[in-house]
Amino acid sequence: MKAERMRGVAEIMLTEKILTTLAVILCAGIFRVAVGWLFKRRLRGAAGYQLLANTITGVLGIGLALYLLYVWEIIQALLEMLATFGLLATIFMWTIKDVWLSNVFAGLSLLGDRLIEVGKEVEISGKRGRIVEMTLTLTKIQTPEGDLVIVPNRKFREEAVVVVRNSSGRKINYWRGRRIG
Repeated sequence: MKAERMRGVAEIMLTEKILTTLAVILCAGIFRVAVGWLFKRRLRGAAGYQLLANTITGVLGIGLALYLLYVWEIIQALLEMLATFGLLATIFMWTIKDVWLSNVFAGLSLLGDRLIEVGKEVEISGKRGRIVEMTLTLTKIQTPEGDLVIVPNRKFREEAVVVVRNSSGRKINYWRGRRIG
């Protein structure tokens, strides 16, 4: 008896949700048609009336979608999924921060550095050669012997770098993003 009564209440609630959803969609459609008619009739000559009508439609559509997500309790599931993905992304970024993130930030700082750029001759970690390619995470150096040395960008911020000027051959000592000597 109690189970049947609970099932009846659940059916009534579902019916109310369906009717509410249909009423909201119908009202939104009527509102959009009325706004479109009003804009077309009254503001036809005004510049940008179509953009205004589209903006109102977009805001109405987003509001309607959020309302329906709330009524059908889908928004809670989406927020739980978003929180889970956020936690996983945080864990993933925490694990790669020392390896990848430090190289990316060092690479970004190297992009604005005029002393260390493609074509310059440098010496780092005991290796000397000409920079042939720079990316966000690594720099490729071609040695005089023809070897290609791949250096993580964070090494340019952690170790002393000797930069040889192309024109005069003069050396510039470089340490942690600053010239020394």
